[in-house]
Amino acid sequence: MRTLETLIKRVKKDIDALSVEAGRAQAAKNDIIAEQAMQAASLEAEAGQFDGSPMTALGMAAYFDRQKARRAQLATALDYAEKAYEECQKALTSAFAELKRLEHLVAQEKLRARHEAEKAEQAAFDERSAQQAGRRSY
Repeated sequence: MRTLETLIKRVKKDIDALSVEAGRAQAAKNDIIAEQAMQAASLEAEAGQFDGSPMTALGMAAYFDRQKARRAQLATALDYAEKAYEECQKALTSAFAELKRLEHLVAQEKLRARHEAEKAEQAAFDERSAQQAGRRSY
């Protein structure tokens, strides 16, 4: 019984740690999405300032190339963050299933102990009744 309670405490601690990690992964996803939105807005603002001159076109081409590379980096980072979040969610799901299984085992053990106590009590009552019935018949 104590072993099960210890396991439950450990699983709860794991759940807490996984919840923190899932929160971090979600925050990372949100940060990347926000950065992608800022980059898109910045790119649109810069493109709006393009006046069509050859010198500006050279600068804009380099700027657009850097932004394209950054967009690819952000997409890769977002993929990693999403995978990390999904892994945390899967781990949390299995940890919660393990917790419920352990709690069910503890409940069964308590029920079994209660039934054994009731059996012992009933046996004591039966013994006492048999003794009293034996005394009355004398």
